[in-house]
Amino acid sequence: MRTIPVYKTIYFRFMVVFLVAIGPLVAVQYWLSRAMFDDALAQGSSLLERAAYQAAAVQDAMAAQVRQTLKAAASEPALRDGPPEAADAVLARLAQTLPFANNIHASDLSGAMRFSLVKPFAGTRVGARRYFIEALRRGDFAVGEYVVGQVTAKPSIHFAHPLLDVSGAPSGVLGAAVGLDWYQSLFDRCDMPAGAFLAFFDRQGVLLARYPSSASLRPGQRFDALFAGQFAWGRSSGVFMAANPDGVDTLYAYKTLSLERDGRDPYGVMFVGMAARDAQEAARSRALLAAGVSAGAVALAVAAAAVLCRLVFVKRLRVLADFADSLGMREACLLPPRFGDDEIGVLGRRMADISEALQEKSEHLDEVMAKLAHERDAMAETVEQLRLAEEELVRRADHDALTGLENRGCFVKRFGGEMARLRRHGEPFALVILDIDDFKLVNDRFGHGMGDEVLRAVAGALRASLREVDGVYRVGGEEFAVILPGADGPSALAAAERLRRAVAALDIPLPDGAGAARVTVSLGAAEAEPAMDAEKELFAAADRALYAAKAAGKNRCVLAGREQA
Repeated sequence: MRTIPVYKTIYFRFMVVFLVAIGPLVAVQYWLSRAMFDDALAQGSSLLERAAYQAAAVQDAMAAQVRQTLKAAASEPALRDGPPEAADAVLARLAQTLPFANNIHASDLSGAMRFSLVKPFAGTRVGARRYFIEALRRGDFAVGEYVVGQVTAKPSIHFAHPLLDVSGAPSGVLGAAVGLDWYQSLFDRCDMPAGAFLAFFDRQGVLLARYPSSASLRPGQRFDALFAGQFAWGRSSGVFMAANPDGVDTLYAYKTLSLERDGRDPYGVMFVGMAARDAQEAARSRALLAAGVSAGAVALAVAAAAVLCRLVFVKRLRVLADFADSLGMREACLLPPRFGDDEIGVLGRRMADISEALQEKSEHLDEVMAKLAHERDAMAETVEQLRLAEEELVRRADHDALTGLENRGCFVKRFGGEMARLRRHGEPFALVILDIDDFKLVNDRFGHGMGDEVLRAVAGALRASLREVDGVYRVGGEEFAVILPGADGPSALAAAERLRRAVAALDIPLPDGAGAARVTVSLGAAEAEPAMDAEKELFAAADRALYAAKAAGKNRCVLAGREQA
């Protein structure tokens, strides 16, 4: 193809038309967008940020008071060695310094509570609480998350500091619980912008307190969607727009709460929000004006582009379209005179050359196509046979031959996928591990053939008792695993109980026809959490719950975290 002068190219002509038509629209739209967003967001953002910083300052002051008080008491001999009367006196003195605390208590390194301002507390263990773990890990002041107090039975957030022995080494943890009702009464006295709300969340995204209070948004609720968007724990503050739980666009400002001055180790966040329609009320008239001007500019641009493109391009492109139709009918074609010397003209002449070449090769092409069609049919039959064979191989590789359930390899793959979705999108799921009770006795008494029948019957009962989205797998000799997408701990425990009853209701005919055998299963359930480092932690939690069920007498279900219940 010979070189075409730039001013004759279709690209040059099209760009001229496009810029002439779209230039004014781009300029007007840019100005209106900047003005609208600057007016609406600047005013709303500044009001909300100021309120968020004020609320965070109140919390920081309270946390600093708690930190100083607990640190000063961390070396008290009475909290380390007793006697109880002396320890209670120290706790009472701390309660006077921290009047907002609903309980103050001391625990040893194992998590067993030794002293508590609120009684009775015998047998209480706090070793699994976040504040206890973090205080020992940091060796310094730590803040926990939303919990319902084991002693007070009240929703609270805990502050903690390691207890120190005479050598300065940790000997336990001193904790102070602040009831969430105190935060609610504090927030009710806050000076907030009209139409705004204030919310305090812990590190897990659980609501601790809200102003104004709401019947539908209660402390203890988790709001994963709010934290999965533009919010970032790594930033100390920020402003963003997102939909609230009711689907209403809302302007949010936030200030994180950290244990360190440089923002490290955040333990919570103060959110101040306002409906976007309130924040943008002043810009509505300008938005309507922008829409009208934009619509007019688009209409003019489309009309101008349509007229100019029809004059410059469309007529000749229609000639080429007719030319292409004739090529499909194996007819020789000629271009009209003065067709042009730009890209379209060069393309037309090239198509004329192709038309002549196609005429010469069409007969040979017919023969080749007939031969290829025959070979294609034969190949299609072979491919279908290979596909069926491959599907059978995949099925055998992925499924247990005895029960027809998917095998451990499929379980590991699905398990990893669910954990990845949980970490990326916050989609919950739960794991249930179950084991046939006394299965060895079945094999020993009735033989392995009967054992196989038991495995098949149990597998069928499990499949029939689950949803289509659930997955059931044979992961060992008499061990099965169930993945429950969308399930939390209580619903996983309910599903496990449904499985237990389905298996217990089985009547499995004996080999000699003299009656039927009954079997039971023990089940352990665990809810997946984003904080888990690896899939093995969730599997280990469910496995511990399974062994707790076995130890408690078999034929029962246990939820991880309730093994002592």
